[in-house]
Amino acid sequence: MPFRQNPRLGFGLLVGIAICLSLPGSAWGATTRAASSCSSGEIRTASGCATFTEAGREVRSIVDRAVEENNLNAALVRVDVGNRTLATATPGESMAGVPATPRMNFRIGAIAIPYVVDLLLQLQDRGALSLDDRVGKWLPNLPNADRVTLRMLASSTSGYPDWIQGNPQFQEELLADVFRQWTTSELLGVAFAQPLICGPGECFHYAHTNFAILGKVIHRVTGRPVEKLLRRRVLKPLHLRHTEISGLPNIPEPVLHTYTADRGSYEDSTYWSPSYGLPKSMLMTATIADLIKAAKAMGTGELLSRRASRERFEPITAGLPGIPGPQFNQDFYFGLGVLVLNSWQFQNPEINGYKSISAYLPSRRISLAITSTEGPDAAKAGNNFSAQLFNDIALYLTPGHPAVPAG
Repeated sequence: MPFRQNPRLGFGLLVGIAICLSLPGSAWGATTRAASSCSSGEIRTASGCATFTEAGREVRSIVDRAVEENNLNAALVRVDVGNRTLATATPGESMAGVPATPRMNFRIGAIAIPYVVDLLLQLQDRGALSLDDRVGKWLPNLPNADRVTLRMLASSTSGYPDWIQGNPQFQEELLADVFRQWTTSELLGVAFAQPLICGPGECFHYAHTNFAILGKVIHRVTGRPVEKLLRRRVLKPLHLRHTEISGLPNIPEPVLHTYTADRGSYEDSTYWSPSYGLPKSMLMTATIADLIKAAKAMGTGELLSRRASRERFEPITAGLPGIPGPQFNQDFYFGLGVLVLNSWQFQNPEINGYKSISAYLPSRRISLAITSTEGPDAAKAGNNFSAQLFNDIALYLTPGHPAVPAG
């Protein structure tokens, strides 16, 4: 979802859901109809049944071509089918002379938002709150606090403004001092210095503001820091051993370096402050293997009751106007902290030059994780090449579920 306001900024400073609505379907080609069923040890693809070895080789070829044709520095990609890894690909370099590897850590941006929603839904499962509770129960001084529900916050339908999108002055401040450490209070102050976007429940407007407020509610309900709750109730039970929470610029070694042209010249942005994106309790780094685990857990509802898992993916934003765009429908919508597109459940953040995807397709039990970094030409293009790569892989493995909206 393009929501850039400053053309120099591209998408690189935005942690949110930058969906590309017009990505080319290059992998579709002259696709033949996939076989309706395949023998044991085979997988359905756009060209028929293929062995795991054959399909994995084609996925790796798709990734290799994307890196070469799009001037990417590197791409870390993993695709699993059930509990079996179909393909891992890491073409390119982290830095000159340093090959990219699956063990490298990178920022995951809004992929952490479903983890926060996990906490919210767990609290509802325990009877500690309801998604239909008004936020004014805990934070009565917020605008429309008597009308905005927790469900509206989690689905970005509260009408609250964002501190980043639609705010070119704030974007300019970010670019002027990329190492500044922002506090949550400062960010919320920037957000609410702007007009409200719409009335509660009347539109979809993706705003980091919603999830910062949810963090405050979770803290008040439990009396415990969100960071500790995430470690105990999400990271530990899912065995996300290589996922770290920190609002500081440091990233655990080994690091996948990233680059951007957001300030005009092409430069290393790996250690720019991430603190503008989300509260420090929600800012994380991870490996590609941890993203796969988390995608599976979200899709299968591993940490939740069946009822709560169903609620996460309900099309409550379908039909609502998007400000700015898109127009959601029953096949393309935002649930509770997660996008659903042609049955794919995913997040696709961009932060400081990292462009990533974490996705799950329930009907095929396929999970996918991607992060990419860009060379000079790609950085100036302003495209989300991870989203394009997601689409190309989906068109090969799941042609009935393309990763682009219809039309």
